Amino acid sequence: MDRPLSDLLVLDLTRALSGPIATRLLADLGADVVKVEPPDADLTRSIVPHVDNLATYYVQYNAGKRCVSIDLGAPAGRDLLLRLVEHADVVVENYRPGVMERLGLGYDALAARNPGVILCSISGWGHGNSRSGDGAFASVVHAEAGVTEMIARHRDEPPRNDPMPHADVYGGLHALAALLAALHMRHRTGRGQAVEVSMAESTLMATDLVSAEMSGVEPEVGFRGGQHWSGVFRLGSGRWVSVTVDCASDYGFGLWTGAAGRADLADDPRFATPADRHANRVALRAELAPWVATFASAADLQAVLGRVALVAEVRTVPELAATPWAAERGAFVPVDVGRGTTVTVPQSPWRFTHALAGVRPTVGFRGEHNREVLRALLDLDDAELARLEADGVLSDRVPAWRRAGS
Repeated sequence: MDRPLSDLLVLDLTRALSGPIATRLLADLGADVVKVEPPDADLTRSIVPHVDNLATYYVQYNAGKRCVSIDLGAPAGRDLLLRLVEHADVVVENYRPGVMERLGLGYDALAARNPGVILCSISGWGHGNSRSGDGAFASVVHAEAGVTEMIARHRDEPPRNDPMPHADVYGGLHALAALLAALHMRHRTGRGQAVEVSMAESTLMATDLVSAEMSGVEPEVGFRGGQHWSGVFRLGSGRWVSVTVDCASDYGFGLWTGAAGRADLADDPRFATPADRHANRVALRAELAPWVATFASAADLQAVLGRVALVAEVRTVPELAATPWAAERGAFVPVDVGRGTTVTVPQSPWRFTHALAGVRPTVGFRGEHNREVLRALLDLDDAELARLEADGVLSDRVPAWRRAGS
């Protein structure tokens, strides 16, 4: 079977995460993604741990791409890229706003070579505003967009950074959606265009409590949004479980106290109303914890609480990978990094009735596909490739053992 985007060529000028996750998903959907790295490489190649000289982080978000390394600071490098653009459907970049223009590679320059090309730009704060020049790692956006404060407030603890890169991921996923929309519009109109996505707005869109925060109303009583009200308890086996029903709500309080045989808690003034239970949530969970500890497994607790209160075991990623579900779904894929070694990465989440999709289990070193790509797309001969290498316009960092095996 064919892949949905198998007719597309994508030039990936991105680094770190917000861009690479979007372009890896394009590759998973079948696009030929050519990653264009500078001589100093994507910084995530340096993130530990490494397997056979490849960072596992880099492998996860760059599997299935071909890798070239071009010095865009050199006029000959910029000319090479513009020649590649003539064959491309999509260019994705996540430089700070203005960098592409300073390189002579802004949308107007790309469209002059290829009117159908779509340029997707991902940045922290978007283009054309007072914050456009500001840097934006995920932790910066979390802090500025209310995420860090909301988590601290609801946990009743000092602010601290979330280790998960939500803003990068949301930015990349929204970029993917924008690109697919632009491709659909090109199908209707024949025209390419520039689209840009900000990590900050992507994070706001993915934060389900923004409208409640903006209302200025604190919902002390009633069903509350967000999943942070789910309690985490310890079983008698020592394992931890997350239980989705909030014990402070009227429904949840009745469910919990009924199942636990703790009708007496209804007479405790600390738990008389939803507002009281909200204020004394920690104490209420402490009252329920000994009962939860009488269960040996999540399934046993689930059977008593019923299916409304979903009970989830707190697992590590390898523990989830070892479950029957992961095998049945094919949720994890080993990517060959050479010499018989692999790095396991998550599979993309889609399954199509009449198309293939999913990670191609290969990954490249910096510049590994310089000659392959430039011969095929630009018809460069060996002499010209050698000259570009000698001038430093093209470079690579491919281990000797990999060259020997190619």
